[in-house]
Amino acid sequence: MTVSPFDPAQLHAFETALAERRRELTVESQRLADTNARVQSSRTDGSADGAHDAEASSLRTEWSRLSGFQGEAVEELAAIDRALQRIVDGSYGLCVRGGERIPEGRLEIKPAADLCIMCAEKAASRRR
Repeated sequence: MTVSPFDPAQLHAFETALAERRRELTVESQRLADTNARVQSSRTDGSADGAHDAEASSLRTEWSRLSGFQGEAVEELAAIDRALQRIVDGSYGLCVRGGERIPEGRLEIKPAADLCIMCAEKAASRRR
Protein backbone atom coordinates (compact mmCIF):
# COMPACT_ATOMS: atom_id res chain seq x y z
CA MET A 1 0.00 0.00 0.00
CA THR A 2 1.31 3.44 -0.98
CA VAL A 3 1.27 6.06 1.73
CA SER A 4 1.55 9.77 1.05
CA PRO A 5 4.43 11.47 2.86
CA PHE A 6 2.08 14.25 3.99
CA ASP A 7 -0.15 14.41 7.04
CA PRO A 8 -3.92 14.99 6.70
CA ALA A 9 -3.66 18.74 7.29
CA GLN A 10 -1.05 19.12 4.55
CA LEU A 11 -3.09 16.96 2.18
CA HIS A 12 -6.15 19.08 2.88
CA ALA A 13 -4.19 22.26 2.07
CA PHE A 14 -2.99 20.77 -1.23
CA GLU A 15 -6.49 19.51 -2.03
CA THR A 16 -7.91 22.99 -1.37
CA ALA A 17 -5.28 24.61 -3.62
CA LEU A 18 -5.93 22.07 -6.38
CA ALA A 19 -9.71 22.51 -6.15
CA GLU A 20 -9.38 26.30 -6.30
CA ARG A 21 -7.09 26.13 -9.33
CA ARG A 22 -9.54 23.70 -10.94
CA ARG A 23 -12.40 26.19 -10.43
CA GLU A 24 -10.28 29.00 -11.92
CA LEU A 25 -9.32 26.90 -14.94
CA THR A 26 -12.91 25.78 -15.51
CA VAL A 27 -14.06 29.41 -15.67
CA GLU A 28 -11.09 30.36 -17.86
CA SER A 29 -11.64 27.39 -20.16
CA GLN A 30 -15.30 28.35 -20.63
CA ARG A 31 -14.33 31.96 -21.32
CA LEU A 32 -11.80 30.79 -23.92
CA ALA A 33 -14.37 28.46 -25.50
CA ASP A 34 -16.89 31.31 -25.74
CA THR A 35 -14.30 33.68 -27.25
CA ASN A 36 -13.10 30.97 -29.60
CA ALA A 37 -16.69 30.37 -30.75
CA ARG A 38 -17.11 34.10 -31.47
CA VAL A 39 -13.86 34.15 -33.46
CA GLN A 40 -14.87 31.00 -35.34
CA SER A 41 -18.25 32.56 -36.08
CA SER A 42 -16.53 35.68 -37.41
CA ARG A 43 -14.44 33.50 -39.70
CA THR A 44 -17.44 31.65 -41.10
CA ASP A 45 -20.25 34.22 -41.07
CA GLY A 46 -20.16 34.48 -44.85
CA SER A 47 -19.83 38.27 -44.82
CA ALA A 48 -16.32 38.21 -46.26
CA ASP A 49 -14.33 36.23 -48.74
CA GLY A 50 -11.65 34.60 -46.57
CA ALA A 51 -9.13 34.55 -49.41
CA HIS A 52 -9.44 38.31 -49.91
CA ASP A 53 -10.51 39.52 -46.50
CA ALA A 54 -7.88 41.61 -44.75
CA GLU A 55 -9.10 40.35 -41.36
CA ALA A 56 -9.00 36.65 -42.28
CA SER A 57 -5.33 36.24 -41.38
CA SER A 58 -5.69 37.94 -38.01
CA LEU A 59 -8.82 35.88 -37.24
CA ARG A 60 -6.94 32.66 -38.09
CA THR A 61 -4.08 33.76 -35.84
CA GLU A 62 -6.45 34.61 -32.98
CA TRP A 63 -8.32 31.31 -33.37
CA SER A 64 -5.04 29.39 -33.32
CA ARG A 65 -3.82 31.30 -30.24
CA LEU A 66 -7.08 30.72 -28.37
CA SER A 67 -7.10 27.04 -29.32
CA GLY A 68 -3.60 26.69 -27.89
CA PHE A 69 -4.58 28.35 -24.60
CA GLN A 70 -7.69 26.20 -24.37
CA GLY A 71 -5.63 23.05 -24.98
CA GLU A 72 -3.21 24.04 -22.21
CA ALA A 73 -6.14 24.59 -19.83
CA VAL A 74 -7.56 21.15 -20.65
CA GLU A 75 -4.15 19.55 -20.02
CA GLU A 76 -3.79 21.34 -16.68
CA LEU A 77 -7.32 20.32 -15.65
CA ALA A 78 -6.45 16.68 -16.39
CA ALA A 79 -3.25 16.98 -14.32
CA ILE A 80 -5.25 18.46 -11.43
CA ASP A 81 -7.79 15.64 -11.62
CA ARG A 82 -4.96 13.08 -11.51
CA ALA A 83 -3.44 14.87 -8.49
CA LEU A 84 -6.80 14.88 -6.69
CA GLN A 85 -7.10 11.16 -7.39
CA ARG A 86 -3.62 10.59 -5.92
CA ILE A 87 -4.77 12.34 -2.75
CA VAL A 88 -7.73 9.93 -2.58
CA ASP A 89 -5.63 6.83 -3.26
CA GLY A 90 -2.85 7.87 -0.86
CA SER A 91 -0.05 8.33 -3.37
CA TYR A 92 -0.02 12.15 -3.52
CA GLY A 93 3.46 13.55 -3.04
CA LEU A 94 5.22 10.51 -4.47
CA CYS A 95 6.81 10.48 -7.92
CA VAL A 96 4.71 8.40 -10.32
CA ARG A 97 7.89 7.13 -12.02
CA GLY A 98 10.41 6.46 -9.29
CA GLY A 99 8.29 6.52 -6.16
CA GLU A 100 10.53 9.14 -4.53
CA ARG A 101 9.04 11.87 -2.39
CA ILE A 102 8.26 15.08 -4.28
CA PRO A 103 9.58 18.00 -2.22
CA GLU A 104 6.88 19.99 -0.46
CA GLY A 105 8.23 23.23 -1.96
CA ARG A 106 7.77 21.85 -5.48
CA LEU A 107 4.17 20.91 -4.69
CA GLU A 108 3.50 24.32 -3.17
CA ILE A 109 4.54 25.90 -6.47
CA LYS A 110 2.98 23.23 -8.69
CA PRO A 111 0.44 21.19 -6.67
CA ALA A 112 -0.38 18.92 -9.62
CA ALA A 113 3.27 17.86 -10.05
CA ASP A 114 3.53 14.10 -10.41
CA LEU A 115 7.29 13.78 -10.88
CA CYS A 116 10.15 14.40 -8.48
CA ILE A 117 12.70 16.97 -9.62
CA MET A 118 15.12 14.37 -11.00
CA CYS A 119 12.45 12.58 -13.07
CA ALA A 120 11.03 15.92 -14.27
CA GLU A 121 14.49 17.00 -15.43
CA LYS A 122 14.97 13.70 -17.27
CA ALA A 123 11.57 14.05 -18.94
CA ALA A 124 12.36 17.63 -19.97
CA SER A 125 15.73 16.65 -21.46
CA ARG A 126 14.04 13.92 -23.53
CA ARG A 127 11.60 16.49 -24.97
CA ARG A 128 14.41 18.78 -26.15
